[in-house]
Amino acid sequence: QLSFLASNLKNAAGAFKGTSDPYAVVTLIANNNEVGAKPQILGKTEVIKNCLSPHWVKTFEVDYDFSKETKINVSILDEIRKEKNDKPMGTAIFEVGTILGARENMIAKKLKPSGTIYCKVQKVPMNAPSNTAHFQLAGIKLKKVNGFLKKRNPFFEIYKLFDAGGDGMKKMWSIVYRSEAIMNDLN
Repeated sequence: QLSFLASNLKNAAGAFKGTSDPYAVVTLIANNNEVGAKPQILGKTEVIKNCLSPHWVKTFEVDYDFSKETKINVSILDEIRKEKNDKPMGTAIFEVGTILGARENMIAKKLKPSGTIYCKVQKVPMNAPSNTAHFQLAGIKLKKVNGFLKKRNPFFEIYKLFDAGGDGMKKMWSIVYRSEAIMNDLN
């Protein structure tokens, strides 16, 4: 299971147009040894509004064979609603085996012109039990934290604690869900 986050991205929105709204497109690069193999788009992450250090919730599953090189291309784009083409913010290629051999199964790559993208691989156990949790959440009289007349658009995130080192010694929190923002409502 692949997950991604980025930090210190360059603002591609342009002068006086606010902050970029980044998302990532994840593509499995075709293996050169396989005849007729073509790249396969695994999907895209959610758009994180007004953020230059996004932590995307969407994960991608890839079958991995230790005997074959598995490369993933990650392209970060700025969503431009009023134009046909979104603006590129950077691209990186990761090799899954290299990430699995890295500390905490995570690798960082520098982006041009600026920023860093991180790819983390977590092994998903075969026949993993499907655990279910039920929540009822409410936000009442939330604090207005910016702007004189402007209201915030609250949302919530759910994290899970997982074994980062594979030995049960090091634990890390990883985001598993981000709600949609509730527009202009603090109750």
